[in-house]
Amino acid sequence: MAASAPRDRARPRLALKPVSAPANAYSGLFSRHIDPAALDIVSFEWDGLGRGAYDVVVFHWPTEFFRPTRRKATLTLLAKMARDKWRHGTCFVWVAHNLEPHDGGSMRSALTSHLFTSLLDGVVYLSRSSREEARRLYPGLRFAKELVTVHGRYGAGTPPRPLRAAEWGNRVLFFGNIRGYKNVERLVEAARGVARAPFALTVIGTAGEAGLGEEIARRAAGDPRIAIDIRDAFVADEELERVIDAHDLVVLPYRNILNSGVALHALGRNKPILAPAIGSLPELREAVGADWVRLFDGDISTDVLEDALAAPLPSETAPDLTAYAWPKVGADISRFLTALADRGARPAL
Repeated sequence: MAASAPRDRARPRLALKPVSAPANAYSGLFSRHIDPAALDIVSFEWDGLGRGAYDVVVFHWPTEFFRPTRRKATLTLLAKMARDKWRHGTCFVWVAHNLEPHDGGSMRSALTSHLFTSLLDGVVYLSRSSREEARRLYPGLRFAKELVTVHGRYGAGTPPRPLRAAEWGNRVLFFGNIRGYKNVERLVEAARGVARAPFALTVIGTAGEAGLGEEIARRAAGDPRIAIDIRDAFVADEELERVIDAHDLVVLPYRNILNSGVALHALGRNKPILAPAIGSLPELREAVGADWVRLFDGDISTDVLEDALAAPLPSETAPDLTAYAWPKVGADISRFLTALADRGARPAL
């Protein structure tokens, strides 16, 4: 066991990287649902390592280890983690949203990703399938403690409207940060072929890659049923709720996915989703029901859209998302992190 420095604090200090993020509400929800009576929450700073400033450090999206911009700089960060782990007993935890970044960073590094995963004391998985895939990709994770939980649902600024068959108008929506792997260009092409009337597709969000917004707009040109609203700034929560409420079906045309906050956000507004049968989405369908979570194999296509729009509507006016409530998810995570802090860090093997 790593030698632990004496702790003067009444509660273990939990450093979150990040505490909150403007581009993703998950980290803020995570922070707010940690039990403050059990853990003292602070924002993580690299300068805090080496001084025993933290008992537990939680990384949400550790891009620097999987696709470092400069490998030498990343190795320096890993060395700081190792020193703090061995000298002060600091525990390191990864919330495995993705098993590697979809984009960002200059290169994929097997070395730094291996060193990072070997230093971890705990991993929070948001689905059973993500745990199995993580173990396959990173064998060193078998030495880490595990919590398998779910992606907590998003809160609502306004009460969602119940699903009503009389209001269904085949209005399809894609929303969120638009990146290449999300396959929005192919969605637009598929939508152009839909013969069902009425029909409309809206794409709203920010483009995370240069030229992607222009390419999507080009493919949509000439079809008045397709509205493209790609912005430089994120869509405000209140406006996004109104947009979701004005549509009938939310589509996730992704080519790859592990866990999806978009899916939970849509379901939380009482909207069925259409998505590929990959990652954790089959588990979501198992929990919520196939009428709310409509999955397809392969790539998004006109036939896939037509079939989803022709499918019977859910019998209930709202999906049962009890299992995804944050009070339960937060309590499970709090207990997991507190137990790690209490036992102290283990050496990397």
